[in-house]
Amino acid sequence: MEPWKLKLGLLVLILVALFALMFWWRWRADRRTALDHAAELAKFAAGLGGTDTVAPAWSADLRRPFVEEHGSALGWLRRASEARFDHALDFQRHGWQVRLTEASIELNSASTQDKVVTHVEHRIEVATAGLEPLKLASSSWAGGSGAQRWVAEMPQAVATGPQPQWHQLRLPAGLDQAYVAFTADPHRAAAMLTPAVVERLQGESQMGNLRTLTVEAGIAYSVGVGPIEPKVVLQTVDAIVGLLERIPGAQPRSSAPTA
Repeated sequence: MEPWKLKLGLLVLILVALFALMFWWRWRADRRTALDHAAELAKFAAGLGGTDTVAPAWSADLRRPFVEEHGSALGWLRRASEARFDHALDFQRHGWQVRLTEASIELNSASTQDKVVTHVEHRIEVATAGLEPLKLASSSWAGGSGAQRWVAEMPQAVATGPQPQWHQLRLPAGLDQAYVAFTADPHRAAAMLTPAVVERLQGESQMGNLRTLTVEAGIAYSVGVGPIEPKVVLQTVDAIVGLLERIPGAQPRSSAPTA
């Protein structure tokens, strides 16, 4: 074999080995991060007297994970994998059943450096009963106009009902500057907004603990971007539970809801 061919072959082998080492090192780092995160979640759940398993959100059939990546050709083209639920933390908080779920999806990236990027979202759910379907969002969430569009989208439990109706809810003075809301029955939903509920919502608005909330099919839930961060997520759990404790007719469920 000619010397230059031998040198070229060795160079190719070295490059292949370097690329393989780079990918292996990156996989190892990602694997270590995933294991550390799983251990953190398991410790968090155990500290609350709960468990960490792999299960879907209670409301998964009402709102699929990464819903923005479905329903359009662009979203279909972006997806490199289907969404999956990786973690489900079940525990009780002040007598209310809570489920925290974490989902991930791989999307094709526009960057030339990373062809596929993993995106993560989390969902906070509290099981309840006897509440009028409602969607609530901070007026400043998603640029303001995004909040209005989001709450105006009818939730699945209402859309598939016998008489689907969805109306904007007139909020009390002061609260209408902090939140926008839609509901299936404005009269019944207005009865939920007692002075104690309004005061709690105003406090949560100032603290930024409750940016969105959907109530349907016996579940009060909020979806956020990124993985579960125990301390931050627990603040939202307490915000939802604290709100439910003040709403007339809201009560903990004795069993896990099935949407």
